[in-house]
Amino acid sequence: MNIMSKMEMGRCEALVDALRAELGGVLAERVIEAEAADFLWESRVRERYLGQHFDAINDGNLSSHDVSRIAFLSFLDGRWHAGICLVDGEGSAAELLWKRSFLSSDEAEIAFIQAR
Repeated sequence: MNIMSKMEMGRCEALVDALRAELGGVLAERVIEAEAADFLWESRVRERYLGQHFDAINDGNLSSHDVSRIAFLSFLDGRWHAGICLVDGEGSAAELLWKRSFLSSDEAEIAFIQAR
C-alpha cells in the first residue's frame, strides 16, 4: 500500500531527526510523547470525521468546546499510527483520545478503518 509519497515520509522523518539532533534521543522522545497529539496530527496521511464532540463542561464559551472527533492515520518515527484526536475549529489537535502503533501500514489501515 502506498499511502504517502516518499517525499511526505521524508518530511515527517526529517522533523524527528532534527529534534533528536537538537535535543538528543532521550529528550526528543519525551517531547514527542508529551506532544503526541500535535506530532501525530501533523504527520497524518489520512483522516476521517467521526462527529462533533460536546464537552460536558458549560462555562458559557461555546467556541472553546467546539471540537470534532477525527480518526487519523499517520507515519512518524518509522512507525504507522492510527488513533482518534479531538480537533478544534481551527484544525489543530486539541487532545489525543487514543492511538495504536504498527510496523505495517496494512495493520494501521485496518485500525484506522475500525476507529469509532
